Parts: sequence; C-alpha cells; structure tokens
Amino acid sequence: MKIIFSLLLIFLGFETPKEFGFETCRQDPQYNCAANMLSMNHRLCMDFSEVSGRMYKAFLLDLKEQYGAGSEEFLNNLPDWKLWEEAYPGLKAAEISHLFFESTTFALAPIIGVTYEQASTFAEWRTEAFKKELSKMDKRERAYFPIEFEFRLPTPAEWSRIRFMTQEKGMLKAVSSKASDYNKEFKLSKNDLLNEKAKINSVFSTMDDKLGMFHIHDNVSEITSVAGKAMGGNWKKAENKVDFNKQIEYTGAQSWLGFRCIFEIIE
Repeated sequence: MKIIFSLLLIFLGFETPKEFGFETCRQDPQYNCAANMLSMNHRLCMDFSEVSGRMYKAFLLDLKEQYGAGSEEFLNNLPDWKLWEEAYPGLKAAEISHLFFESTTFALAPIIGVTYEQASTFAEWRTEAFKKELSKMDKRERAYFPIEFEFRLPTPAEWSRIRFMTQEKGMLKAVSSKASDYNKEFKLSKNDLLNEKAKINSVFSTMDDKLGMFHIHDNVSEITSVAGKAMGGNWKKAENKVDFNKQIEYTGAQSWLGFRCIFEIIE
C-alpha cells in the first residue's frame, strides 16, 4: 500500500508547501521510514541530500527554546561561523550567523563547520523529534512506522554502498520534483550565495541520475560514524576519479565537511 503523507516535518527542519505531499520511502512490507530519504535495504534508509541549514537551524532553535540562548546545549552545537567565511568569501562570521538565523539565505545550504560530536547530537535530537511527530498520529497511521528506530551517522561501509542504490524512473522523478519544490519555496534562483558561482551549492542542485542521491562526490565531504573519517568529495579538493570507498581523514570542524543521516529500523 502506497502511503502519502503531507506533514509539517519539524523533525527534518523543513516546512513543506501545503500542496506538496511527502511520499515515505518503502522499507519492508510493513514499515516506512522518514521522508526525504531513499531505501538502502529492508531496514535502512539514507538522506538523499546533505543535512541543510534549514534542518540544522530547527535543531538549534529547539535547543534554544528548551535550554536558553546562553545554555551549553545551545552554544556547544553552534557551527564555527569563522569556517563559513572560507566557503562564502566576502562575508564575515557575524554576518553569516545573522543571515543563518534571521533569513532563509542558508536554508538549502549544506551545514558545514560542525564537529563529529555535533552531528551525532543532531541525529539523536532528530530521533526524538520524529518520535514526537509520530505520537501525534492516529493508531492507523502510526502503524506504518517502526516501533523502535533511530537516526544516526552512516558507517563508512554503509556510505560506500550508496553506489548500489539504483532507483526506478518513477522514484527519480519524485525526488527531482521534491527538490524543485524546495528550490522554489526558498527562492533559490534569487539566492546569489548559492548560485552556480558559489563554492558551495544548494543541497538539491546536482542529483545523480541513477542513484537519486544529491552531491555524493562534490559540495561537501560527509562525516561518518567513525570519528575523524569522512566520505565523498568536496568543493575544496576536486577528485578526478569517483571512489565510493575512499576515506578522508579530518580533525574537528571544516569548511568542506558536512553530513547526512541514516534512518535505521530497530523493531
């Protein structure tokens, strides 16, 4: 049975256009996973794009509301805005921070300047936020989702298996349509910072026409569940050869490093 949900997905950090329904990705015969993801196997899904500024902003605002603007929970999870200056020349850290919180300028930009610990904390928050959203459903709708699940960072091996995630034409069309709607909603065509001349592009600007995944080997490399090990290419270091198994070592937050999440069904 094909289930279409049109939800305000706070746990993903996106406000969906009212007329735009989200199709959940199919898992096993019983369960669906979170939206904006593609199925890897009967128990795993992966974000089809990097975690965006819009998603991470929702995380930060929730921490701010729960614990306060001066709390360790909020302050310890802020990106390193100085690193953003490398990706967005001409802007200073204070201006970047202001635009991030007070506008939609970075809504579709991949989140950068975050650490392994911050990315892990975001995934934990996303799990709890999704549980809250599911708790609002009636029993019939809730039955299509797993009892126990979690968002987490992918292992290097899981990330490398992206190369096997070939999609049918219908799914590719659906993913492309979702990306187009987001780009229109956040007026990407008028966003000078994320246009084709920028070092970093929108999380939805380049989709692999077989895998249905965005920015696997460009834009930003991605944090994995192994601290200090990242996967995928990035804007700062172009790669001549596509290699899904290549691991990149890093220390701390970087201007070329972001992440995407795995959704794992436990029960």
